[in-house]
Amino acid sequence: MNMNLYQLLKNDIRASIVLARNYRLAGERRLAAQFLNDAAESRLELLGVLHAPN
Repeated sequence: MNMNLYQLLKNDIRASIVLARNYRLAGERRLAAQFLNDAAESRLELLGVLHAPN
């Protein structure tokens, strides 16, 4: 497994969640939902990396 890719995906998920929270608190629900969707997509990519054969 490529540890660099793993760390980048984890950071992307965290950043998307933080942005979603900030936009939700600012009343921007649509943008918050988009960032949560981005986090979900990154999570699926991360799971694919974790379960990929070496």
